[in-house]
Amino acid sequence: MRNIWTMFKKEVYRVLSDARLVVMVFIVPGLSIFVMYSLMGNIMQGQADAVEEHEIIMIAENLPQDLKTMLEARDLEGNQSQLNITIDGREAMDDDTLEQKILDGDIDIALLFDEDFAEKIANPDLHAPPSLHILYNHGRQPSSFAYNRVNMVLMEYRERALIERLEDPNHYIVFEHLPVQIADERVVSGQAMAMLMPMLVIIFLFAGAMSIGPDAIAGEKERNTIATLLITPTKRSEIAIGKVASLAVLSLASALSSFIGILAGLQNLMGEDASAGLSIYGLSEYVLILLLLMSTVLFIVGLIAVVSAFAKTIKEASMLIMPFYFVTIIVGVASSFGAEPATAWFVHLIPLYGATNALSAVFTFNVSLLNIGIVCAASVVYTIVLVFILNRMFQSERIMFQK
Repeated sequence: MRNIWTMFKKEVYRVLSDARLVVMVFIVPGLSIFVMYSLMGNIMQGQADAVEEHEIIMIAENLPQDLKTMLEARDLEGNQSQLNITIDGREAMDDDTLEQKILDGDIDIALLFDEDFAEKIANPDLHAPPSLHILYNHGRQPSSFAYNRVNMVLMEYRERALIERLEDPNHYIVFEHLPVQIADERVVSGQAMAMLMPMLVIIFLFAGAMSIGPDAIAGEKERNTIATLLITPTKRSEIAIGKVASLAVLSLASALSSFIGILAGLQNLMGEDASAGLSIYGLSEYVLILLLLMSTVLFIVGLIAVVSAFAKTIKEASMLIMPFYFVTIIVGVASSFGAEPATAWFVHLIPLYGATNALSAVFTFNVSLLNIGIVCAASVVYTIVLVFILNRMFQSERIMFQK
């Protein structure tokens, strides 16, 4: 046990004594995520504000006066202040010129009514209803925004016209539509978090281990220091266990840095909704998340250590680890698009996927302590197997001293 602790301290000291590694492992992951999310949130909010503040340029032909009044008396939120809109006539503009101006962004939307549109609305003919052609560029945000807002007004205008045709509108009410939504607000908020957080946590967990794992074994083989280490009185099994334990602690610290960066950056990315979402979780949820992270990082570090021991150089180790990283990304993305977390116990035996599924369950308050226990136990068992393989590789002179 003393030799394992000595090996553990050696590996931790190797990282902590290098200022560059400390910054790259513990500070850069969380800080970069926070900065990235903050920039993305500010950019997205700026784009949304620019679209909403944009003056809608509309071309209208045969526009009914009552509809024009509705358009000019409706703002972005449906209140009574004016919508930021300018309505111009078509004049002598032909179809090709009108379409080109919409494509160029000079015009946001065009409403082309039949010449007798207002008259047919007032005196309806079921066999020859009036028509309206709407031209807009769905490839431009301002134009799509204009269409969505104008379409809302058109739907209200249509409803008013239908009601005016009834002598007694109340007489034609067949039933009242009174929807009642029944839902746990915590679960609703948690579902949004469950679509994002498990994927990011698992990916950053693997990325943190991958940033320091190859150097722990492949780096020593490349620098020819592995021979000095192996000829010491320390058992090779103790060396393997010490390296895996130290890498697990360092990788978990790196992952926690990323996790904190995600939590801090989500508010800038998602606004007030993110703050409300994070506040719904208590100490028990965060303890379960930490427990899942600790057990999963053991498996990840064990896997990376085995691959690193097989490689000759750091570059080769990084190349061999990359396919496993891609698998982790696929698993994370697949879990983020799942309808609901799987509850079957055997699903939680699958490495990485079981952890992401359990994390999704925690974020949606669908916690099963049995399934979480299965994930943790399975990860420990897989890690023991990987450490056994790593020990056998350390016993092989051909593997450890290959050129």
